[in-house]
Amino acid sequence: MAQGVLMACVPLLGERALGGAARGAVLLSCAAGAGLVANGVLARLVVVPDAVIRLGALVQAAGLALAATDRPAALVGAALLIGAGEGPQLTALFAVRHRESPDHLRSQIFTTGASMKITGFAVGAALAGPLAARSLPGALLLAAGVAAVAWVRSPGWR
Repeated sequence: MAQGVLMACVPLLGERALGGAARGAVLLSCAAGAGLVANGVLARLVVVPDAVIRLGALVQAAGLALAATDRPAALVGAALLIGAGEGPQLTALFAVRHRESPDHLRSQIFTTGASMKITGFAVGAALAGPLAARSLPGALLLAAGVAAVAWVRSPGWR
């Protein structure tokens, strides 16, 4: 859901802080690049996927809160944080799904998980539209809160 909120806010962030709505796409490129680099680094390490899922949610929450400051340098840093959390988190999520799914149900579990992710994204984007029009920082802080809840509710929380 937090990613959907962010996607709805990117054009406004680009317009307000980077000089044009289209420049918001730079933030998405930064996030994608950071996710790729983070996955490359973690691929060389032995990590527990459950821990990566938790840490990824926390890193994304921090990045989304940082994005609410609406400053150009902070926005680039926020995009890098968000990508560094999101990329490895998705990879770890696939590892956990594979580990926990019985062979005969694996395709259904992956398909259902993907459907839930898309639905959450759409709900986040739908909520963010009207909220971002009133308060862009408020929408980003909502996304940070959602990511923080995901951190608390993710595997391994005791």
